[in-house]
Amino acid sequence: MHQNLSSVEDKANGKILDFELMKRLVKYLKPYIKYVIISFLLLLLVSGTVLIRPFISKYTVDNFIVSDKNAIRFNDKEKFENFIKNHKEINFTKYEMENKYYLIFSNSKMRMIKKSTLNEVLEVNKFFNKIQLIKKNNTNLEILKDLLYEELSDELILLEQKNLEKWRKEGILSVKEIKILRKNDIFNLKIFGLIFFGLIFIEFIATYFQIYFINYASQHAMFDLRKDIFSHVSKMPLSFFDKNPVGKLVTRITNDVRTLDEMLSNGLISLIQQFFILFGIIIVLLIVNWRLALVAFSVLPFVTLLFVLFIKKTRIIYREVRKRVAKINTAFSEDISGVKIIQLFNQIERKTKKFSEINRDYYKTSLKQLRLFAFFRPLINSTRRIGGALILWYGGGQILENVMSFGTFIFFTSNLDMFFEPINRLSEQFNILQAAMSGIERIFNLTDKKPEDYRKEKIGNTKIKGEIEFKNLTMRYNKNGDILKNVSFKIKAGEKVALVGHTGSGKTSIISLLAGMYSFQKGSIKIDGKELKDYSLENIRRSIGIVQQDVFLFSGTIKDNIVLSNKNISDDEMKKVAKYVNVDKFIDKLPEKYLEPVMERGATFSVGQRQLIAFARVLAYNPSIFVLDEATSNIDTDTELLIQDALQKLMENRTSIIIAHRLSTIQHVDRIIVLHKGEIKEIGTHQELLKNKGLYYDLYRLQYT
Repeated sequence: MHQNLSSVEDKANGKILDFELMKRLVKYLKPYIKYVIISFLLLLLVSGTVLIRPFISKYTVDNFIVSDKNAIRFNDKEKFENFIKNHKEINFTKYEMENKYYLIFSNSKMRMIKKSTLNEVLEVNKFFNKIQLIKKNNTNLEILKDLLYEELSDELILLEQKNLEKWRKEGILSVKEIKILRKNDIFNLKIFGLIFFGLIFIEFIATYFQIYFINYASQHAMFDLRKDIFSHVSKMPLSFFDKNPVGKLVTRITNDVRTLDEMLSNGLISLIQQFFILFGIIIVLLIVNWRLALVAFSVLPFVTLLFVLFIKKTRIIYREVRKRVAKINTAFSEDISGVKIIQLFNQIERKTKKFSEINRDYYKTSLKQLRLFAFFRPLINSTRRIGGALILWYGGGQILENVMSFGTFIFFTSNLDMFFEPINRLSEQFNILQAAMSGIERIFNLTDKKPEDYRKEKIGNTKIKGEIEFKNLTMRYNKNGDILKNVSFKIKAGEKVALVGHTGSGKTSIISLLAGMYSFQKGSIKIDGKELKDYSLENIRRSIGIVQQDVFLFSGTIKDNIVLSNKNISDDEMKKVAKYVNVDKFIDKLPEKYLEPVMERGATFSVGQRQLIAFARVLAYNPSIFVLDEATSNIDTDTELLIQDALQKLMENRTSIIIAHRLSTIQHVDRIIVLHKGEIKEIGTHQELLKNKGLYYDLYRLQYT
């Protein structure tokens, strides 16, 4: 027996990431794996550009805007060499000019020099703070002819940045002269500006193609998945549909697949990117200044705890949201399908009230989810501000102590925002991931249900003649009792048989079993002397043409409903069949004839017209066995005459079974099988059964006396 999907949802494991389910999903991505790999490589490139940009900002600030370099001038070579020897861990840049010796190093290295050692050195030597290196040429020398500067080499001049600012403020140097002096810095700024814009352009192009390729793979994978789900559901036995509302099944192939698409094309890839950026930022901050990084990371334990609590809460709430979405879809689908009954019985107000209750449950649960996000987001942002304040406090102090460059401070403040942004996005992507995991669970729970056996290696090509035999057959739909009890009968090929009996006697069940729609518990069914289970379902259903009591017409055209997309049936054959069963008489009166649009379920046609179209559909497929669930009591006389004529034509040279509701229509069949509470009570011709004065006789008298 097939389990109800609702109970499966309630028992779903709710894991954040179920790797077994993910493996099954990845199967759909395998044919498009090259696009996934390209997208992943582009993702690395995009993440790299995001991490490189702050480095460029730091480098340009420290080297070309606000210098982070200091210098010491030694007047004694021995002391110069001893200082280098005692500080091997510092990578000095060395210059020598006219018995003066210079060491240049960055602010960050200042902490490696003991204060006592530095003070001792500076008693007889000169310290230069935040220096600018200027090219030594005639123009620059002319500008600086009356000012203090140090010659490092034949190509470079050393200036303190504070002196440049002082001379500009005092009017000693003009802005134009300072620009000439710093021409090299300005040129480098332009170069790195172009590099920065180049990185932005590369990021734009890489992001475009990364999104394109992952969506290309995702859309194709979801196309294949939707196709498989529809194919699987189409092969499920009717007992499955008895237990699962259409709304839930529609949700699987639409909403749930959509959540997977969103995860593959956006959620998962973005999740990976945010993790790359997050860990990348942690590593680069530790490399640039591990002390300041640890100060900034002091808020991480709180953020981690907050994130874990958020995940725990949102998982529970999200599952409730998804359940209520499924309930809304189910209620909406059912009520729209039965809108005619709702209106006829004045149930609009009651149904609206009931839907409002379901809708309100969804609304309340969604508000819980929103409140959780509304609480989490500000807390993360507040934590970000605390982290910024800590960097301002500690980093500002380091700048004042001349052990940190301004570029490093800017690097940390910009990276702090980049550090918390992935955390914010992870919370959003987690929601997508959670939705997708719920969707994967439900989809694969559905596809794991065993479908009917459509294998073609069974008896598939054999032309069925139409001999039918039921032997000692017992069948039940559930545990409430047997619908058919020890039923046995045989119908010869070409014989015309009617099934009669009160409602619930088992007439329709016999037809459903013959068509392989349900399974039975005991006995056997044979067609042409071979067991029903030995035939392929395709062959069985190709050989049985059924016109049901409630004729179902698909949206499309009349032609679509007759040929059912069978390209082997030509227009001429279709029209010939339509004429044979009298359906052409009303089709020819329509504006577009066979191309006349058919609304949902054929609502614009009468019952009789729908039945005539169904006759044409059956005859177009030329089945060996014809079944009619007769229901013509509400059809006008003219249409009934057309139907009776079509019926006689359809029954010619075919095994025919008629489920009779009006006994007057079956008086000329070969045999009548009378059913009562799932058992065969009588078998015989119309006249024989009347003579027996049994159950058939009682039914006949009820209708005609």
